[in-house]
Amino acid sequence: MNVFLRIINHRDFVLILALVAGLVLGERTEPLAEISMWTLGLVMVFSTTGFSFKSWVPFSNALRPLAWSAFLNFGLFGLVVIAMAWIFFHEAHFPFYVGFVLVVAAPPGPSVIPFSTLIDGDSNFSVTGVFGLHLLAMLMTPLILLVFLGQAMVNPLVILQIMAQLILIPLLISRFLRHPKILPEVEKIRGAVVKWGFFLVIAPIVGMSAPVFLSEPVSVLKISGVLFVAMFVMGFVYHVLMQRMGKPRGFIISSTLMMVIKSSAFAAVTAFTFFRGDARVALPPAVVSVFVTLFIVFYSLFVRRMDRSRSS
Repeated sequence: MNVFLRIINHRDFVLILALVAGLVLGERTEPLAEISMWTLGLVMVFSTTGFSFKSWVPFSNALRPLAWSAFLNFGLFGLVVIAMAWIFFHEAHFPFYVGFVLVVAAPPGPSVIPFSTLIDGDSNFSVTGVFGLHLLAMLMTPLILLVFLGQAMVNPLVILQIMAQLILIPLLISRFLRHPKILPEVEKIRGAVVKWGFFLVIAPIVGMSAPVFLSEPVSVLKISGVLFVAMFVMGFVYHVLMQRMGKPRGFIISSTLMMVIKSSAFAAVTAFTFFRGDARVALPPAVVSVFVTLFIVFYSLFVRRMDRSRSS
């Protein structure tokens, strides 16, 4: 029984189950899409209970990881993705271009932290980058959407409201859950709440996009091509370059994950909010969900191979 429970609660099983459930149920996942903002907010509450601002004292400890994370995640990854999305989708398939802009504007996925721990990355870099960029996203996300989509399509004030609901308010609530008498109980259920919360967010992302998956396979392949270059090619090349420059192994792993992993859930919730009538906008975030899972599997194998080549 314990083995069975470990299997069904394993992060990879939950993610794959969410993808399968979304494809099977399709648009029947719409009720989950309706409450996706509240679900993701709850996930963020429990995700941020493990973060303490004491790790940012003195602030100089956090400044370098924050700056490098912002450069990689919003800067390098963002520019590459938007450039390719503009070339392939801006004219013929504009809703897909909008979906990619939403992905670029999203903060890094909270899954960077457990994934980094799984491959023995630099936990301090991962935690500082994820939570620092979530706060920085209060400024960066509306700015990116305004620059690349314009105020006519996305109201910056509504974006700020979404950011408050998904980042600021959950972070504030999580401070109360860090009370010494409450935190031990929270830690017992945090993993399950985060994993199954992501299930409830990812399933409708895929489900609402399932008809487009099936009806526009060429577009799905083009979207996959953009993400393959931005995540796999850029991620692996960056890892090799940093290793040749003599950077610490933990830093290389965590910064690589920080560069390529975006919060597809955040992008999809924004798509549901602003572009409810066009499921194509949510397709790039849906494909990102699939690619994040694939990237973790293949990147962990890549890291092991690089470790063997380094030691030989």
